[in-house]
Amino acid sequence: MRAILTPGMRYMLIGTFFFSVGSLLIKLAGERVPTLEMLFIRGMVGIGFVWFILRRTGVGMLGTRRALLLLRGVIGFAALFAEFYAIIHLPLADATVILFTHPAVVALLAWMVLGERIGPRGLMAVAVSLTGVAVVCRPAFLFGGGPSSLDPLAVTVALCGVVVTSLAILAVRSLARTEHPAVVMLYPPLVITVLSPILASGWVWPTALEWTYLLGIAAFMNAGQYYMTRGYAIESAARISAVTCLEIVFAAFWGASVLGEIPDGWTVAGGALIVAGTIALGRGDEPQPAPDTPTGA
Repeated sequence: MRAILTPGMRYMLIGTFFFSVGSLLIKLAGERVPTLEMLFIRGMVGIGFVWFILRRTGVGMLGTRRALLLLRGVIGFAALFAEFYAIIHLPLADATVILFTHPAVVALLAWMVLGERIGPRGLMAVAVSLTGVAVVCRPAFLFGGGPSSLDPLAVTVALCGVVVTSLAILAVRSLARTEHPAVVMLYPPLVITVLSPILASGWVWPTALEWTYLLGIAAFMNAGQYYMTRGYAIESAARISAVTCLEIVFAAFWGASVLGEIPDGWTVAGGALIVAGTIALGRGDEPQPAPDTPTGA
């Protein structure tokens, strides 16, 4: 009997779950540990993780398109900072719902910048996803009445993170044609380990429990990125979109069971719109063969 989950879907499911655990640990560690300190430790572990992978495959560490890889690293640093900041300063489910709108923004940017076809159905799916963001954030100029209970600065950072993450995904799509996935993964932690100490202030020495959180963040987020990169390389958008939507479910579960954060009706409604738009975007894509990737990718 044919398996329910294809290999690409299994990679995405594993990666999505790992990311959700990493997000929970970010929330717990962020009560006292500064964001840039968490990023620095994640970067250090990430370099070791990628080095281990590349050593086993025999692929060179620095890749061939080094200028674009370095740009990918800088964009990745900005995206991770925004993601960490939003997760720490917003309820976990709300942060995940907002950050999850990047498929819609990727589709828009690919249409406007790269000239990729999106079609009326795709534009409608993007509109549904962005409506979901508005429902979660509830800006006063659209909904009237009092302001949303969400931190406006954290919401702004999260929305900026969505745009930067979308740019990073477009860079990965371009690099995946010539570079090993682990090489693409290497540059963000390299940039993080250089820039975090320069930009950071007020670092603290973590407690034993916080060290557990920090090492867990690094391990789960790097492993999640690796599995999701492999999934993107071999699976169609339609199947991937359905699996990645589970990230919102995982976030709501961790928020309710561990953090005591019960999503309100606005978050549930906005999340449902974003999920519907994401799945519609995936189903609107014509199945394409996996891009040519280096041996061992």
